[in-house]
Amino acid sequence: MKDKIINSFNSELKELIDDIVIKDKKIFVTLKAQNPHQAKKLDSLKKECEKNISNFNLFEEINITFTATKKKFSKVIVVSSCKGGVGKSTLSVNLALSLKKIGKKVGLLDGDLYGPSIPKLLNINTKPDVNDKKKIIPISHSGIEVMSIGFLIDQKKPLVWRGPMLQSAILQLINDVAWNYLDYLIIDFPPGTGDTQLTIMQKIQIDHALIVTTPQEIALADTRKGINMFNRFKVPIAGIVENMSYFVCNNCGTKHFLFGENGGEKLSKEFDIKLLGKIPFHSTIARNCDAGTPELIHKNSELSKIYLELSKSLIKQ
Repeated sequence: MKDKIINSFNSELKELIDDIVIKDKKIFVTLKAQNPHQAKKLDSLKKECEKNISNFNLFEEINITFTATKKKFSKVIVVSSCKGGVGKSTLSVNLALSLKKIGKKVGLLDGDLYGPSIPKLLNINTKPDVNDKKKIIPISHSGIEVMSIGFLIDQKKPLVWRGPMLQSAILQLINDVAWNYLDYLIIDFPPGTGDTQLTIMQKIQIDHALIVTTPQEIALADTRKGINMFNRFKVPIAGIVENMSYFVCNNCGTKHFLFGENGGEKLSKEFDIKLLGKIPFHSTIARNCDAGTPELIHKNSELSKIYLELSKSLIKQ
């Protein structure tokens, strides 16, 4: 009966459900609110809840109350670039590992529904369990809570979903997952400016966006679209990271700028956004990401220092 009642609610009301108790023709529904002010703003949904339950004609007494809920994520950071192939997922993983290394409680959400990369990067092949409240339990990897659509579907088969299905899926990965209380939730944004990105920005309070680019002009052109998207939705941008910035020759120690030079600086000046760092081409990054062992990257002192500096820059925001 609980499931029938919940299924009669719209998606917005479903997100508010904390608990439902049925006893002796009485029903007690608890809705979530962060504070009394928000509960007052949600009064229309409370009335809608009561109306839906009344339509079942099963209960002599309907009790609907709000309970204060602690914010699950102290800060939500999205790692984004409208351009594919610039290393967003790699940066998301290493940023999460660095934040964990300095003592933060961290979650990592793979926001790319069509091409989830996190399962491969972390070499996770198991499906998550479900708790007694029918919430998906995030998979723990190196002390980080991780969730991806790739854990739930056959990644060899194409995902052919229209906009509404995408919106519902990404919200489920956030609201129907039993996240613990975290200092940071890192969301690996998919490329582009489509339904998934818009849904996340409209439904979740994002504290900061971290923009990733390579020095190439073709990457900068798409990255500009991403920056303008966040500006339009008034999402604060923490800074820019230039990935695949340079390659250091092992023999002579010379820096080679394979994709051009100073692309990150160009974006930084154009949009008045801080350039937080540059990450080089490095065989250690490629090798360990392909092997699903990114934690080994952080045993390289040079690379570990770069990622730690990025993490500390975010903490100061």
